[in-house]
Amino acid sequence: MTLELEVPRRAAAWPRAVAHVLVASLGCGLALGLQAQDWQAAIRAGDYDRARTALEGALLASPGDEELRYEHARVLGFLGSVDAALADLDALLARHPDNADYLLGRAQMLARLGRNEAALDSTAKALELAPDYADVWALHLQLTERTADRAATEALRREIAVRFPDSDWWRRPPAPAEYMRWLSVDWGTDRLSNGAPDWSRESLRLDWQTTGGASLYGAIADGRRFDRSDSTLELGGSWQALARWRIGAGLAATGDTDFEPARTLSASAQRPWADGWGTELGFKRREYSSADVTTYSFTGDKYVADYRIAYRIEYSRLLGAGSSTGHALMLGWYPNERRTLGVTLGAGEEIETVGLDRLLRTRVSSVTLNGRETLSPRFAFRWWLGTHRQGDFYRRRYGGLALRVGF
Repeated sequence: MTLELEVPRRAAAWPRAVAHVLVASLGCGLALGLQAQDWQAAIRAGDYDRARTALEGALLASPGDEELRYEHARVLGFLGSVDAALADLDALLARHPDNADYLLGRAQMLARLGRNEAALDSTAKALELAPDYADVWALHLQLTERTADRAATEALRREIAVRFPDSDWWRRPPAPAEYMRWLSVDWGTDRLSNGAPDWSRESLRLDWQTTGGASLYGAIADGRRFDRSDSTLELGGSWQALARWRIGAGLAATGDTDFEPARTLSASAQRPWADGWGTELGFKRREYSSADVTTYSFTGDKYVADYRIAYRIEYSRLLGAGSSTGHALMLGWYPNERRTLGVTLGAGEEIETVGLDRLLRTRVSSVTLNGRETLSPRFAFRWWLGTHRQGDFYRRRYGGLALRVGF
């Protein structure tokens, strides 16, 4: 009897155990399925914060799921967490170095960081693995255009045309109306502390670009300080030199000067480098009635996605009165092609006119906010606001507006 009773019990327990395992498995699979539906629906809706939360929950349950890791990287990219997205993609490529999708994603993140040469390396490898991958070709073309190498860009465009003759994404877009000459009208004012008279300055400037790529300008300015006025005429331009250098030069002259230099000679040399880096060397010589001031400057900048970070150091020497050093940190934001915003922080020493026939070296500090708005291909304006402390002599609070018209 005991045996007869035991057999049914074991037979009944076995189905129950199997049922528990099946229920647990189905429950886990159902949960994962619901999580997959959640992040997929969130991505379709453009709710990337919710997609990120759902994907991170799914990755906790399945940390080795490479599809989830790839989608997580894509969502991080949409949210602007480019470095974190790049880390996910690098981890995937460490296991699958020949995956063209991962290489494309990595190139996209590198491009957003301004690391164009590294991004080009990734797209080139992806094209070796998937030579008919149109998205990779499109990004490779965009990155090549950024190098400003016209010959390489056109050669690549011809190669793409042969491979994708029925597509039009590779075709050069119609050129917008291009203005070769621009007229700018500037107005600015400075309010001084310590009861000193306010300053003001107005200028009219004409810029034009030649068919050979040179940029030329001429300007007339009228400034008023300390109840006196000076009028200045300035001419200059910039030209492409060697492979990637651009050289600039300018000459300004003021007649019967009260506070402006009688003559100013300036020169500059600019060059872009790899991965969004750039440098500029500058020289300026100002000849006042009482002394000459020579200034040398170096600027280094870096473009990261929609931002520019730059640092400039200036060394000035006043004949017979020593030297001074100034520093400036510049931060710029380019949210779109029509708008720019920036801030410049300055500190150090400066040799400047602090009164009639008074050219002195003083400690200075300044903060300047500036922006530019492009209203149309023909019209644009820029503005600036700031404060400048000139040692113990005065503090200037200044602002200005400039309107630019193309014709």
